[in-house]
Amino acid sequence: MSGRKILEYKIGSESVRTIVDRKVYMPSAATLCLAKNLYVEKGSRVLDLGTGSGLLAILASKLGAGEVVATDISPRALQTARINAMLNSVDNVDFRLGPLYEPVRGDVFDLIISNPPMTPSKNPLPRYTWGGPDGREVLDEVIRGAPSHLRSGGRLVIPVISLIGIGKTYRLMLSSGFKVRVLDYFVHPFGKRLTRLLDYISNLSDADYIYDLFGRPCWRLLVFEGVKS
Repeated sequence: MSGRKILEYKIGSESVRTIVDRKVYMPSAATLCLAKNLYVEKGSRVLDLGTGSGLLAILASKLGAGEVVATDISPRALQTARINAMLNSVDNVDFRLGPLYEPVRGDVFDLIISNPPMTPSKNPLPRYTWGGPDGREVLDEVIRGAPSHLRSGGRLVIPVISLIGIGKTYRLMLSSGFKVRVLDYFVHPFGKRLTRLLDYISNLSDADYIYDLFGRPCWRLLVFEGVKS
């Protein structure tokens, strides 16, 4: 790792170290909030969809997963995630190239985790952040595909931002057969990209945001847990 910048994330009693690669999606506030609320049963089988830097997959291993499968559509992301697994002395993560559930056809898991791209934009953005025109393209696919890859009683844990419809996500999880509860909540100011998209976002039917005491637009985030009935 000589010459590579390394960041360390403290998550409860665990820590995860990752190298910095500006072309790979680095852990965001949503990723870290999901990580903070991650519970893994000892010996369980975990799927991390769109692993990016691999932080969630590595953390799941450290929390006691018997096996972790991590998928991503980006070869560069998987290469980085593999390096990060070695950096953290984690050897039970199976990294697979491909979009979402395609690399795990026929597989079932005890837990599925994902922080899918949710930035809404009419024009394409880097694929690690773009969720399509309404921000929901990847998230909805994650939710709809989860039941066929979960054992009975298995769990899906995902964050959702208010810019793409928290209520709509809740209803989709219910209609997909999940018992749903909220694990966490926070408010976060818009970054530069979202600020540039504010006019567009304001016209989305499901978008919701607030302004803080400094007059900054802010999105809200919830972490949902869905248990397969």
